[in-house]
Amino acid sequence: MPEGATVLFQVFGSRDEPHAAPIATLRNGRLQPFDLVASQWTALDSIYFAERARLPIYRNGADAGTAEVVRGMWPANQEALYSLPGCTEVVPQAQLRLFATINVDQSVEFLATSAPLVQKKPDNKPLPSDAESKGRTIANAVAAARDLGNEELGHLEFISRYLRTGAGPTGLTLLASYIDPDAGDAGPGAGHASMVLAFAEDSAGTVKTSYQHVSSGEARAVEFQRVVNHVDLDADGVDEIFVESWRYASTRDLIVLKLTAGKWKPIFRHTTDWCVAAPKSGGN
Repeated sequence: MPEGATVLFQVFGSRDEPHAAPIATLRNGRLQPFDLVASQWTALDSIYFAERARLPIYRNGADAGTAEVVRGMWPANQEALYSLPGCTEVVPQAQLRLFATINVDQSVEFLATSAPLVQKKPDNKPLPSDAESKGRTIANAVAAARDLGNEELGHLEFISRYLRTGAGPTGLTLLASYIDPDAGDAGPGAGHASMVLAFAEDSAGTVKTSYQHVSSGEARAVEFQRVVNHVDLDADGVDEIFVESWRYASTRDLIVLKLTAGKWKPIFRHTTDWCVAAPKSGGN
């Protein structure tokens, strides 16, 4: 493990039996992918996933309590926590017990770290009530620029809300999205599908689009995106936004976006494929 680095974990699964898996190292606010051999993965498991180890957890730009390790990947005299078909080496995971300070849904999506991160102070001011109207204006404009009209958008689910990211003069990012309600299906992906995701911030009284993702076409080829979390990784007062990206019947990716010169730009991409090594094909 790189000395002086903090490990970033994805926490996922059910509220009653959540799991954690390492996704990157964090040093001086910069994310780096893992490049470890089997013995180093074992060492990571023994250090961070020791029984009763505590990990701070984060949700939507705020400290959300801690998670305690119930069991790691390779406890002494026990079988591995999990395995994958056709995979000889997997990324270690841990089974957790949550000690959250917020309400927890049945399905959990947290980030965790090996050392605490500095987050913004909680903002208890009410959020503006215009997310629906402003969000539709932004999303419709983004869609129209890509030749997606009302007929295309009419059957899609619309979502709009404010995120307390610390961005812009108000500290708020407006999220607006049109997405196929069946976009998560791992079926054949036949037919046509579309989606729109946009972010915007207030600037001198004008709402300006700062990120847009539009994908439309044959369903199996459309890249769907949704926001799963946002956390301040580098203590600059503005959160990084974590977006999940996927196509039909494919492995999902986590994309980390950072606000740079008024635009949200990808700085890291992690494929949530927990297989490190598959059997080598035989030679002649």
